[in-house]
Amino acid sequence: MVSRGGDVAEALADGEYTPFEAARQLALAQSMQRQLKRQVDALKEYLTGRLDAREHLTTGLGTVSAQRGSEPRWKVKDPVAFAGWLSSHGEESSVERVSYPVEWVTKHDAIEHLIGQHGGETPAGVELSRGTGDTVAVSKVKDWSEILADAGAQEQAGSLLGITPGDEPAAEREQTEYEEENPWDRI
Repeated sequence: MVSRGGDVAEALADGEYTPFEAARQLALAQSMQRQLKRQVDALKEYLTGRLDAREHLTTGLGTVSAQRGSEPRWKVKDPVAFAGWLSSHGEESSVERVSYPVEWVTKHDAIEHLIGQHGGETPAGVELSRGTGDTVAVSKVKDWSEILADAGAQEQAGSLLGITPGDEPAAEREQTEYEEENPWDRI
């Protein structure tokens, strides 16, 4: 098993893991990753609703800043189909001879204008992209080894993963039981 703060890649290279232990660690890491994703999503949602645009909070572990989302925008996905639609709707001046829309007409505002001019009909080859929601970004995050060296950060990490100090001996007992019950040791 890797020592506290150790690097799994180094331990694997040094032959410190059996395939079973590597599989066990991978399953544990995947479970932790799912738990962390739930926590990250909840924390981001909470902070997104409370930080103003361009606001940032600097903590001892990193900086969190608000990022403004974007509105849905019209985008040309099929220029040839769009050119055909333009031509069939009396917008020939917006199409080059190769039946390809001129660049300016592929911009969001131009498409919006055309849709208004033609009774709300969405041109062929054009679709409305999904906008993005407001979110937050995290930067200047401490290296994992620095977090492990910080007792307060360790406590926060354990809390975030739902680990309490009483949980550690159970993990150690499980490892001891595994070592004692390993059927390969009987061979």
